[in-house]
Amino acid sequence: MIAAKNTSWLSRTPAGWKFGTLLAISISLYLISSWQVLLALLLVSIATLVSARVDFKQLRMPLVTLAAILAVVLILLGIQTGWLNATIAVLRLLTMCIFAYSVSLTTSFDAMLELFQKVASPLRVLGANPAQIALALSMAIRFIPELKRVYLEVREAQHARGLGNNPLAVSVPLVIRSLKIADETAEALDARGYDSAPARHHRL
Repeated sequence: MIAAKNTSWLSRTPAGWKFGTLLAISISLYLISSWQVLLALLLVSIATLVSARVDFKQLRMPLVTLAAILAVVLILLGIQTGWLNATIAVLRLLTMCIFAYSVSLTTSFDAMLELFQKVASPLRVLGANPAQIALALSMAIRFIPELKRVYLEVREAQHARGLGNNPLAVSVPLVIRSLKIADETAEALDARGYDSAPARHHRL
């Protein structure tokens, strides 16, 4: 993971503080209606990302994709609700995403797993297993870039066969390879003795 080689101040900040601050910022952004203030916060988010010492080569494609999506959002909202409202909405989304990148790229998988387990601990009284919930959430986050990599590989392979414009030609292999990854992950968990069933106590 990128966080394993990161030595910035943000990587040394506890995961709970980072995600708590991110949640507070995300809520605050939607309470702010001034584009000037939102622009200032965007600059702060960019400064935070730079100070986090992340590898911008890893962010090149996500940022390009994000810019393309926000451009579409800006145009559609601008036509429907006015360009000022569209600009405010885009500033909110962009600022939130950049802050999120700063947090996720400076937090290790183990720290994220531990945090999720603490957050889910109150659910123990309902019979849930916090460790299982934390593992599921962490693996879901972990497999987002993995599935993106698989999608790009499948798309390139189908383009080489002249089937790049066929949705089924891309989606079917993607689903099959995704299921294969899930099956391999389940086998790895079984091999390490991870039991998904809750522990049962038998009376003698």
